[in-house]
Amino acid sequence: MKTIRQGDLLFIPQQEVSEHVLDYIKDGTRKDGVIAKGEATGHHHRSETLEDATVFQAYNDMYVKVGPNGVSIVHEEHGPVKLAPETIYKVNRAREFDYLASNARYIAD
Repeated sequence: MKTIRQGDLLFIPQQEVSEHVLDYIKDGTRKDGVIAKGEATGHHHRSETLEDATVFQAYNDMYVKVGPNGVSIVHEEHGPVKLAPETIYKVNRAREFDYLASNARYIAD
């Protein structure tokens, strides 16, 4: 399986996920399917269909657990991307480093 990029998000397929992470599916599930909210535009990266994927947060990380049909992730400014069926993806968000302020920050989308 390969990583998939959509704008400032990188979807990384996981070979193994610990039971501790999977425990968060019950409590950390996002019912609206939103993976990341755009600060600059208000647009969201989200699951196109709620029944085909579970979006959840475990610790400080975001995950997408894809069902048997696969799922498309949509965003108003980017083309849709298709995530493989029966796969759990960890979602990394791009960051940039400000050398003058000496800190890292997420890229605003």
